Amino acid sequence: MTVGHWYREAYQALRVAATAMGQRPADSAADINAAVIARSAVYAQLARATELLVGARPAAEVPDRAGASTILRRRGQRLTQLYVGLRAATIVDRQFPPSPVAVTAEPARSLHRAADAVAVIGDILASHVPPGQGPRTPEGLAIRAGGGVQSGIAEIARLTSNAVIVDIALPGWLNHGRGHLTEIYRPAAETARWTANSGLGGIARELIAAGRGQPPLDGLDIARSPLNPAPSVHTVDDAVAAMAAARSSMWQNPGQVTGAHLQLGTQLGLAVHILISGGAPRMVGGWRQAAIAAADLRATPPVGAGRDAAAELAEVLRWARTQAAAGGDGHAQLRDKQVVRLSSELPFLAATLHRGLSAALQRGELFVKAEGPLARPAGSLIFRAAKRWRSAVSDDDVVQDLNRGLAQRQPDNDGRGTVAQAFPRPPRPRASMAQTPTRAADAVPGQGRRRTR
Repeated sequence: MTVGHWYREAYQALRVAATAMGQRPADSAADINAAVIARSAVYAQLARATELLVGARPAAEVPDRAGASTILRRRGQRLTQLYVGLRAATIVDRQFPPSPVAVTAEPARSLHRAADAVAVIGDILASHVPPGQGPRTPEGLAIRAGGGVQSGIAEIARLTSNAVIVDIALPGWLNHGRGHLTEIYRPAAETARWTANSGLGGIARELIAAGRGQPPLDGLDIARSPLNPAPSVHTVDDAVAAMAAARSSMWQNPGQVTGAHLQLGTQLGLAVHILISGGAPRMVGGWRQAAIAAADLRATPPVGAGRDAAAELAEVLRWARTQAAAGGDGHAQLRDKQVVRLSSELPFLAATLHRGLSAALQRGELFVKAEGPLARPAGSLIFRAAKRWRSAVSDDDVVQDLNRGLAQRQPDNDGRGTVAQAFPRPPRPRASMAQTPTRAADAVPGQGRRRTR
């Protein structure tokens, strides 16, 4: 399941929770405890997802609610205000024990579903951009270059806006006809009232507006590991999953990339590019050049997980060639969104192969034809060149051709390189991560300097 799926799951669950609070009062302390705990978890997970997208804590320290109110009243600094508001919303002056029995109230169940969905979003992000570490995948590099960050923050803001609606309804749900519970859960009601009146909802709406039209992160997912045997590919979804599994494995284990991966990967890139071009390919020169160059390389066969990744690439290549051979009919079966999904894989694949090529050269496991001396076999009038191979180096023409083919930019490239183009029109990356945590995160990547509102 992708980030987009879990965004929609959390969004719907928060709406259901807010609606249910207005329809039926709280029945038991167990249901209320579960709802209050899940509510705080929603805000905590939204704050975690914000940290992962930005790459640092937007605020070094989170003050109490009074200090947070001061920050939220300032002009500008919307991202910092969102993060501070999310963290402050988790603060409840009294701890409530988890319910030992199954929860039946719809508000508690829906809030729990929302918290779980946002937690999965954070897990998916962490698999690409783990906290305190460098990016682990090409998608992670694209995110750190600013790709998809602004729209991701907008989605977090949209969920925050729904959570605020829940907090508007929460005090009434606690107070309705339950006088003895009102005093017990007064701290939870006070926290909800503070969040509802803090201005966090207005800040969220501004960030939602800022993210409109930006490249989304909806398709981001945790890629599976290559399987043995490689599963058959019949659909675009199968092809994307197999490509993602293979390239993620190669990215994380560049020492396993061999000539077989380079040959299969470049042939696959060329086949997919022709397929998505609908019979009128443009700018295929890069993939064609890379495929021709890779075919002239020799290497030791892949083993272990590297062999499984090569098998996944081979299966997708078989499917892509079958689709391309079908001509117009084959392409007609691909809807626009499917074409976009396939197209978005190509920059990632190119970046992964480029990295694997560098690692294979360093290991001395790629070979090119060497100029051999001419020799005349006994009894023959014809001189023949003996076929010899030597370790490839970066200065070899075939290696340079392969590098140039993989690095060739698409027509809409604006100069930031292949990886950042994985998301169309990626927002401009932040100027420096060396700024102070608060100041560095005041502007969403892609917006440049923060603006005074």
